[in-house]
Amino acid sequence: MDGYTLRTFLTVLDETSVSRAAERLGVSQSAVSHTLDKLRTIFEDPLFVRVGRGIEPTARARALRASVESVLDDLKSLTDQRSFDPLTEQMEFTIATNDFPLQLIFPKLLKELSDEGINPRVRFIPSGIPSVSSLRASRYQMLITPTPPDNPDFEKASLVKTKMVCFYDSTVRKPPKTWKQFAECNYVEVRFSDTESSLMALPSIDTSRMNPPMITVPNFSSLAPMIKGTDRITSQLAAMEFGLLKNLDWAPLPFKTGPLDLFLIWHRRDNDDPAHQWFRQRIIGTVNSIIRE
Repeated sequence: MDGYTLRTFLTVLDETSVSRAAERLGVSQSAVSHTLDKLRTIFEDPLFVRVGRGIEPTARARALRASVESVLDDLKSLTDQRSFDPLTEQMEFTIATNDFPLQLIFPKLLKELSDEGINPRVRFIPSGIPSVSSLRASRYQMLITPTPPDNPDFEKASLVKTKMVCFYDSTVRKPPKTWKQFAECNYVEVRFSDTESSLMALPSIDTSRMNPPMITVPNFSSLAPMIKGTDRITSQLAAMEFGLLKNLDWAPLPFKTGPLDLFLIWHRRDNDDPAHQWFRQRIIGTVNSIIRE
């Protein structure tokens, strides 16, 4: 067994699909299947069994996760002190984020890197409400979120300190001045899934006291077109005035809320990796330059 074999096993375990695992790893499905066959022989267990159109891990496969992650962490630590040159390093990062940080940070950052002759391979996946198990299992290397997982295995850095505010179109309406006015507004909500909403960043709000949202959209990019020219409102991070909601007006919420940070999160296994360190600093530097502008 080697690092690639173990990483393939974890990827299939995460995706419960040979085809999706192959896509993530950038290899053919037959290569993944061949690796699984080798592992089945080594462990004397089928590891994955077909259920309907998908596959499910066996009890043995699930039990192996912690040991395999530990071995991969140890292997990775051997490379953390290697020489590093971003111009020659073959870098690959998977970043979990929603469309606000994606559009705010990375067009500028990746253009700057390209102008410098640096072209890392970067894959973005939706973050929704972050999952501790996904970050631990190497589904992605970095996560950008205002709601970081509460777990000592993760490191974090604040990208920007912000707060939740009310966005609206001042040519049509004034902002709500009381909780009652806010609760009765035509509200536009962002829902990542049936159970995950952007309002979850405001735990102090009793959403049961609000009128049901007039419009629900799947991402932040859809907010401004739904609000511009109407009396609708939304409550989002004030930092969105630098990006997706820059064409809307904003005002403080008419009730008390605490400050929020937009965090960059990573697993401690990657903390000392020179390529990971370098890319983290470039992300932080890009955010600082955008906010200063």
